[in-house]
Amino acid sequence: MALSTTTRRSLFGINALSAWVGLGMSVFIELFGLVEPRDTGEAPVTSLFGHVGDYANGLAGAPERLIDLFSYFTIWSQVMVGVVMTLLYLNPGRDGKLFRVFRIDSILMITVTGVVYNLLLGPNYPPEGLNQISSPIEHTITPILTVAVFLIAGPRGWFNLKNVLAALIVPIVYVFYTLFRGAIIDKYPYDFFAVVTEGYASVVIFVMGILFASIIVAGFYWAIDSALSRKSRTT
Repeated sequence: MALSTTTRRSLFGINALSAWVGLGMSVFIELFGLVEPRDTGEAPVTSLFGHVGDYANGLAGAPERLIDLFSYFTIWSQVMVGVVMTLLYLNPGRDGKLFRVFRIDSILMITVTGVVYNLLLGPNYPPEGLNQISSPIEHTITPILTVAVFLIAGPRGWFNLKNVLAALIVPIVYVFYTLFRGAIIDKYPYDFFAVVTEGYASVVIFVMGILFASIIVAGFYWAIDSALSRKSRTT
């Protein structure tokens, strides 16, 4: 039985709200410096691309904290989900070549965020302070909601090889931005990007592994989408 437009809009809205709430909390926390950063032992150095070392307290350190915040893949994925799901909420029938790619991006990027954080990062870097509230929203609730809403409400038939390959462009841009920024400020949002300690070969192997895994995940979603599309045509 096909979902009504009202039901689909409601699901898209809930998904968008989750992404924006998690992102909004993180921005609020970093804007006012409400969580003390972990002591890295580095001397403060500021550049156009961010900050290394201790931040200034309160609003004085807000620009550097926000630049750092928006250099995390988690935040890129939250923005992608928030924008795409908001547009679908406003118009559940929205379509277009570029929008289809971004819809696939939102699913793949938030899946990578949830899996990598909960398997690799979360156990080693547990959230502190108010991040104990925002982190589960960003890394667990929003990923689960995004996948569930896709399975329940679609849109259907948007997965194909061309769109999947195009959806890899944004993550690849993120990798180049991270490595370029890291080379300038000698700081990376994730340890596995730290070429100084890990070496470029290790970083490239890890990134290629993530991209390959993303393609596998995309194939999995593609297969499910195809099966659900066939089922909807026969009912």
